[in-house]
Amino acid sequence: MIVITDSNILYSALITPNGVVAKILKDKSSIQFFAPNYLVEEINEHSEELACSLGKTRKQILTDFKHLTKRVNIIDAALVPKECVQDALEIVKDIDVDDVFFVALHLFLKHKIWTSDKVLIKGLKNKNYDICITTSELKKHLYKK
Repeated sequence: MIVITDSNILYSALITPNGVVAKILKDKSSIQFFAPNYLVEEINEHSEELACSLGKTRKQILTDFKHLTKRVNIIDAALVPKECVQDALEIVKDIDVDDVFFVALHLFLKHKIWTSDKVLIKGLKNKNYDICITTSELKKHLYKK
């Protein structure tokens, strides 16, 4: 199974390093993780704020992030066809434009987006895009080895 990993998944794993999300990311299962390079930019941009809220240094957050993303294939957004990005922008423009690269990567790779963003999930479903998978749904796949 392949999933596109949303930013909120990595935030969750950084906040709760022994939680379910972090365990899924670290599990040596057959699940493959992909994410646009926007994910790295977003974590870098918010790393100081995250560090302060967790009582860590920015360097610790970035080290934890690097460890969590060892199994995540980071895809340069420039490799995603412009048509996919344009279509994704049209889809998410009234949901959350920050999700454009995750949806574009879905349109390009044809795999579900692993997210806990209820607004994104609902907004996409309202537009007939059932393209997300939740942590609880993904967790079920771990036991189907």
